[in-house]
Amino acid sequence: MKKRKILAILLLSQALNGQAQTTTETMTSPTEGVITHDFVSEVRMKQDLLQMLADFTPYMVEDWNQCKEPNSLGESCGFFKGENSGGSDERGVRPNADLSMISAFLVRYARPAGVSLPDGVTWERLEEMARKSLIFAYSTHKANRLKVCAGGRYWGSTAKTDAVWESSLWAMSVAYSAYFQWDKLTEAQRGYIYAMLKAECNYELERDIPTGYDGDTKAEENGWEADVLAATLGLFPNDELAPRWFERLREFAINSYSHPKDETNHTIIDPKYDNKTVADLFRGANLYEDYTLQNHNLFHTSYQNVVMQELGEAALALKLFQQGLHGEERWQTNALMHHNQEVQDSVLNWLALADGELAMPNGNDWSLFLYDQITSYSTLACFQRDRNALMLENMAYKYIKARQKTTRDGSWLLRADVGARRMGVEAHRVMMTYLMHETLSTRKLKPTKWKAFNQQFSEAKVLPCQDVVRAASDSRFVTFSWSRGLKSYTGYIASNSPDKNKIIVPYRANNTGNFLGWYEVKGKRTDAVPTKNGDYRLMGNSFVMHGELNTNEGTLNHRFVLYATPGNAVVYMDDVTANEDCTITAEKGGLMAISVDELTQTTRTLHHDKGQHESDGSRLETFNGSWVNIDGEVGIVAPNPNKQIAFGDRQNNNSIMTAKVYPSYSKEVREVRKGETVDRRIFVYYSNQTAEETRRMAAALTRMETLPDGWMGVTVPDSDGTFYQVKTNFRETVTTQTKNPKRKKK
Repeated sequence: MKKRKILAILLLSQALNGQAQTTTETMTSPTEGVITHDFVSEVRMKQDLLQMLADFTPYMVEDWNQCKEPNSLGESCGFFKGENSGGSDERGVRPNADLSMISAFLVRYARPAGVSLPDGVTWERLEEMARKSLIFAYSTHKANRLKVCAGGRYWGSTAKTDAVWESSLWAMSVAYSAYFQWDKLTEAQRGYIYAMLKAECNYELERDIPTGYDGDTKAEENGWEADVLAATLGLFPNDELAPRWFERLREFAINSYSHPKDETNHTIIDPKYDNKTVADLFRGANLYEDYTLQNHNLFHTSYQNVVMQELGEAALALKLFQQGLHGEERWQTNALMHHNQEVQDSVLNWLALADGELAMPNGNDWSLFLYDQITSYSTLACFQRDRNALMLENMAYKYIKARQKTTRDGSWLLRADVGARRMGVEAHRVMMTYLMHETLSTRKLKPTKWKAFNQQFSEAKVLPCQDVVRAASDSRFVTFSWSRGLKSYTGYIASNSPDKNKIIVPYRANNTGNFLGWYEVKGKRTDAVPTKNGDYRLMGNSFVMHGELNTNEGTLNHRFVLYATPGNAVVYMDDVTANEDCTITAEKGGLMAISVDELTQTTRTLHHDKGQHESDGSRLETFNGSWVNIDGEVGIVAPNPNKQIAFGDRQNNNSIMTAKVYPSYSKEVREVRKGETVDRRIFVYYSNQTAEETRRMAAALTRMETLPDGWMGVTVPDSDGTFYQVKTNFRETVTTQTKNPKRKKK
């Protein structure tokens, strides 16, 4: 069976002539032109983390609700509101538990540190909210039943037949809140905390430990079950049930990042206690063979890393609570670090960007750019002394700090997807990062330099179980995904810059997104189905990938090649033909989603053949030409005759305001016949490039016009003077994709 041929030939030449263009824009962004790779000391970072949480308190005060009636013991109480304020589910209990914890933490740690509170907020007010929200939390739990939640129910799990999903996670935050206030609690109140945690832990003794990695891993869920067991052991290490809780803690920990090879791993976990091995505790895999995982039916780097955070928080609770209340650590386990390093080294480091964010090849299904991986980095940096994680954590902290500056009430982001629940989760992470450094200082640990890190992880790599390819150069990071969960065939480019790599953002729609864009066909859905997933040829830090889609309910056939060069350029070529007669009503090709957000820049400067102009993307505008440059940073060359370039279509993309640039745009109605060629397009994407440089790249690019039938080729210039010649034959026989094919390097 014949296969399409791809040939990439590298030709060296003299550097192109011309001077770099300078910009004189006034910097209004809290990130662009502001954030650098300079390492911030642990002392300063910790002080900033405390101040960031203090600055968050106006939001918390505004979110507070005082209960009209006390609990059945006459204790006054209140709660922090959420999507289901005061309710018994995640939308009610979780924001209250997290914000109760934050209030108590601030009183215990920030007040003695001399942190200043915003106007209108007092330490007495925070202490009152911490106490009353804790009372509400333990009073409404099923183990105590001292007050009902809104809706007349109680929350929590007490037995296998009386369990609520995720309640152990909320109980863990309540346990931290109690620990911060422990000296101020009465014996009776401590008893209610004990009853609540004992019920949650005894449920853990009865229940099954779930596993499975296809679509909906249980890695995250097992991680939060470990959290409540660790917190309870930390507060009550001498309880008669403690040995059983400890055994269960280890089982949940091993089966969080559980890997298929664990079944035969006979390493003894905790020689201090017994001879149990990894294999003895293993129940099933939650990771694929390549250490990736899926949750919400897609490969999702937020879920990939959050397990590490949970295991770190469990380890922290064991150490912090036992040391703080009992002066010694009776219970310690290596199980809580199980496979954290392997996941980081095999997956996350390959997707880490210059701003500390983790790339999202499939986009995200919650708010973008929370830098929610910060506490996962903290876990590795503090508990496992990982220098790479320390560097990435430092960048993530800077961006969380910057993002908080975009709001007026100290909340963590504008347009939060789930309101107070998201605010509480982010505050939770900032607090845990502080506590990890407070407990296990990294003062003597030297961070990796970004340049060295990027060189170490520059090689082109495929994550085979997710069909994701990525590569990095000095200029940029590039990735593309053939998602095996929620169907999307998309990717993006991120500049290797500490402050400007969020100009292009992850975006997926209509089963495609960045790079491919889409066509609109009269009477047909805008969709895409692969007939051949990506085939890869990896060459050092570059790759060639080609694939094929049928789109618009099968009316169009879309074959394309993506070449990530060793330098700056990323070359895209495609061949689109009609599978049947149809009417094309719009073309939106070569798409890249562009942030026009308060975190980055709310307007962009578009440079092109006709000059330059500012746009916030609120209206779609078109212009003629063969290139466009955005802000003197991102260059796109589009040598496609009779096409326009368009910019606009701004919308909220998971909490980030995002416009789109379409290098090949048309609203011309086209009648096409079966077998007819629709388009044969070329796009070249550059990073860290001025407008003048992009203009010169466009002038130097050459389409090959005298190739044999079916062939397509282009000679592409790069920023360093290298030329790349790319040829491909789109018209030879194409193989049909089989179910779960094995990927081979080519």
